[in-house]
Amino acid sequence: MKPDSTDRGASRQSVSAQLGTTGVGVFYNRILSQPHRLVARVGGQYMAYRKTVRVKTAPDSYIAIDPDFMIGIAQAGLKWYPLQRSSFFVVAGVGYTWHPNLNFVITSNDNLNLGGLELKPEDVGTVNLGFRWHPVVGYLGWGFGQTIPGKRIGIGFEMGVYYLGRPSVQLNYEGFLETTTIDEQVPVVERNLSNYRYLPSINFTLSYALHRSK
Repeated sequence: MKPDSTDRGASRQSVSAQLGTTGVGVFYNRILSQPHRLVARVGGQYMAYRKTVRVKTAPDSYIAIDPDFMIGIAQAGLKWYPLQRSSFFVVAGVGYTWHPNLNFVITSNDNLNLGGLELKPEDVGTVNLGFRWHPVVGYLGWGFGQTIPGKRIGIGFEMGVYYLGRPSVQLNYEGFLETTTIDEQVPVVERNLSNYRYLPSINFTLSYALHRSK
């Protein structure tokens, strides 16, 4: 059943699972207006990656990068089906992310060779580099799929973009970087990153209709 259906006894609620570029998610959907084809939804998505990456700087020289990358967004929004008897929809909403950061810890366990300059691990020290966005985000998207599947279970597709706000750079370090003027470059990096305010999202959806009455 599409949101504009007026069948008596039809379900007005569903749950949906999403899988895509912003992780896995679960949403609760409820039809607010059959004639105007409006649907409210609440839920969230989650994804994390924390596997160490080794980057070669010379044949026998590596640095270790430990990322702390997590997407955790709780959100609420409205879906609107502008075309009667069509599964095309647009959606807008607002969300809150409790981890609006992308962090990297950079270290070296062995002697590091940087273009002929050899550094001991204690000289390299530890570099903590982070990027932080605003925790409150906006969302706008579109897709295809029935909110209330006519056969109880349905599939769909959705793509959109989150607005994250302007990022800030956080840099803490010890070791050889203390002898440099790298702190002076942080404002320059922030200006260069000022346009990176958007997070695209592509998801496939599996929906299940609830409480279908007799």
